[in-house]
Amino acid sequence: MGANSGGELGLGSSVLSGTVHHPRLNPFLSGAVGVVQVSAGAMHGAALTKDSRILTWGVNDHGALGRDTTWDGVPMRDADDDDSDSSVDSIESNTGDLNPRESTPTDIDATNVARGVVFTQVAAAHNATFALTNTGLVYGWGTFRANKGELAFSPTVRVQERPILIPQIKYAIKIVTGGDHVLVLRADGSVYSWGVGTEGQLGRRFSSRRMQQDPDAEQRHLIPEKVATLKNIIDIGSGSKHSFAIDTTGRVWAWGLNNAGQTGLSDQAGEYGGYSHLPAPVRSLEHYGRIAQITGGAFHSIAVTADGRCLTWGRLYSFATGLRINSLADQSILRDSRGRPAILTAPTAVPGLRLAVIAAESDHSLTITLDHKVYTWGLNVSSQLGHKSEEIEVATLLKDASIANKRMVWAGAGSQYCMLGEVSISMS
Repeated sequence: MGANSGGELGLGSSVLSGTVHHPRLNPFLSGAVGVVQVSAGAMHGAALTKDSRILTWGVNDHGALGRDTTWDGVPMRDADDDDSDSSVDSIESNTGDLNPRESTPTDIDATNVARGVVFTQVAAAHNATFALTNTGLVYGWGTFRANKGELAFSPTVRVQERPILIPQIKYAIKIVTGGDHVLVLRADGSVYSWGVGTEGQLGRRFSSRRMQQDPDAEQRHLIPEKVATLKNIIDIGSGSKHSFAIDTTGRVWAWGLNNAGQTGLSDQAGEYGGYSHLPAPVRSLEHYGRIAQITGGAFHSIAVTADGRCLTWGRLYSFATGLRINSLADQSILRDSRGRPAILTAPTAVPGLRLAVIAAESDHSLTITLDHKVYTWGLNVSSQLGHKSEEIEVATLLKDASIANKRMVWAGAGSQYCMLGEVSISMS
């Protein structure tokens, strides 16, 4: 559901670019294809199937799909073919024909993938995609975009159009991506990072003076390196420009952009351009006990405790925390120059939710409860949250008829769209 201007919903070329208001079944990712895991990037997605195929779809301007999507522009949709589902008002606006090679989930080009490789996870960033193998290796393709717009996948490659092995990574067990950075958790509890690091999201020692004096510093950020201060890590998470790690005690470590307090750290919280360049323990989470999951959007974050409580914090303007703003404790709020609540600095529980899955991007979040219900909140200008209002202040149950009585088990968020997954009995 949500924006489909670049085919990011993967619904194929028969659906014109526009807005899908309600959850709509994706026929290319359902049933016999056997999808077992999905990752939503900003405007593209990737899916892993039970037989180790990787399917990609969406915008491929910078190689994020890992295959050739050249198209001669001949419309694939018959003018008399009205595929809109009037019963659920699926399409709001039709703004043009989509490239069928981008909008249809299709296998990556595996030319550079070693024979017999078995993939176990995919992770989509804004303009890149990465895949983990069962032997702990990582393949990647696409590119990173720096703050000034420069593109680079590695020190020697601007755009990697086909999957290629990342040689520095071994023994990996999980990948997460921010907008333009990557974190990898290894079996020994260490974390590696690479990509764009100008807001501290890589967890490396950094200063603007060093960047000015050393023109190659940004290039070295494109090479995976160990986050030196982390150990005994069992899980990782990421926002657009900030990062998290959870250690064996359940303590959370955070680093990266903190201009909206999104790391949960007090250091430079709310300051213009504020960031923490090295991992630090998030003390404000400690009294909630063990943290089981954590992720973030552009300026907010969301976590789940071991007993299923939902915690949120960060920027308040777009209602990304899912909390009624006038109910928040004043000591937990930073106000703007006009005295309006701007930032929630302390992780705060969303009332009534017990969660199994969390997802966040940009200024919106969606969650799945232990009983498989979907709750969403935040900015909804492209109907990515499945509700009619453009802003959803508090966590709100998605009651759409298209998902009634479905057992949802996964949620993913892109820049202006969201995806949901249910268990398919046909996969057995």
